[in-house]
Amino acid sequence: MQDQQVRRLLGCAGLWTAIVLAGCGRGNAGGATTQAAGPKPVAVTVMTAKSQDLERSVRVVGSLAAVERPVISNRVTGTVSKVFADVGDKVKPGAVLVEIGKERFALSVRAAEGALQETLAKLGLKDVPGQDFAINQTAPVKRAQSELDNATQKITRAKGLYEQKVMKEFEFLDIESAFKVAESNLQVSRDEARSLLAKARQDKATMELRQKDLTDAVVTVPDGSTPDGVQIASYSVTMRTVSSGEYLREGTNLFTLVADGMLKLQARVPERYLASIAKDAKVTFKVEAYPKQSFEGTVRAIDPSVDPASRTFMVEALVNNDKYGGVLRPGSFVQGQVLMSLDDARDKNRVMVPLESITSFVGVNKVYVIVPGKGGEPAKVKAVDVTTGQQEGNWLELEKAGGNGIHVGDQVVISGMTKLVDGSKVEIQSVTTSAAATSTSTNPR
Repeated sequence: MQDQQVRRLLGCAGLWTAIVLAGCGRGNAGGATTQAAGPKPVAVTVMTAKSQDLERSVRVVGSLAAVERPVISNRVTGTVSKVFADVGDKVKPGAVLVEIGKERFALSVRAAEGALQETLAKLGLKDVPGQDFAINQTAPVKRAQSELDNATQKITRAKGLYEQKVMKEFEFLDIESAFKVAESNLQVSRDEARSLLAKARQDKATMELRQKDLTDAVVTVPDGSTPDGVQIASYSVTMRTVSSGEYLREGTNLFTLVADGMLKLQARVPERYLASIAKDAKVTFKVEAYPKQSFEGTVRAIDPSVDPASRTFMVEALVNNDKYGGVLRPGSFVQGQVLMSLDDARDKNRVMVPLESITSFVGVNKVYVIVPGKGGEPAKVKAVDVTTGQQEGNWLELEKAGGNGIHVGDQVVISGMTKLVDGSKVEIQSVTTSAAATSTSTNPR
């Protein structure tokens, strides 16, 4: 009995000790929970969302082409006496390229001139008259008219003398016959004058043709004018197929020239932008040969029709290659942008955030916006779902922001986002007011 009482007392003492220890344990656990309930704020760097006017553009790919690419050929046959240009040469409008047997054509001109002068001499003229010229002013007609006038005076006097029986009949008949011959000679002289006048005009045309052949025997560079009013200052020779001493038939291709001082950029644009691109719009582009250099042009023509196969239309822009030292080459592949028309191109006061502020997960873009703390509490972040738009350097446009949105002047987190969730407490380490932005690309919305 006594042993059972002792064991009972020891059991109660053990139970009390366990209770006391359990109570102490709960006190320690409670202390640890209190300490874990207050984590340190996350250190972040922020920037301020800004406002910016944007110019919308359409991204295009295309190629460069020469404004003009004339193929020079000859208009006359003959032997080449001299060649003045070769491949790679720069030639100005009007410069001589080839001479073809000038001496032969010069002789033909002089022969035609001699024939014309001979005909004019018969007419008593120095130059070929116009179509309204009166043939009575020619020498043959004047001479015949004078003879007729003289015969008329004689016949008039003879009639009076014959009627008075003073002149014998055979004498009167001779005078009358001479009068009729003078009348006939006047008509013949008029016909002859008309014939000589026609021949003079024909001789003049022949002489002009010979002169044109003489001019065409000297093959020259085109005058540089184009249908759209662009004046070409120089051409580059890209092909020569003629040599001195070669006999040429009419229409032989001699040279191929390229007007590379002014180029045209040709690119196809999706149909949906047909109403958004206007003439004189600015075009910026790059070529593979000079990847670090940007070039500019101006839209000069827009194809009003749409290709039914590709659903695109052609845009053609002028590029002043001389402005860039002539480094661009026809046929080069280009990538660039065409600014939209002013009605659609400029969006005012668009909200822009730094690229670093965008976090993406499974296709969803988020921006953490600073929410200032109240009553001495630390600041928190709000996660806002956003839809991004056009990029300008290191800044990105926000087309649409979920929730309460993001406004100009809001502070957005640009570092430390990996440790953040919606509602996280933060400690702002620094505020950056600007980003190193360089306007290198513009993308359509």
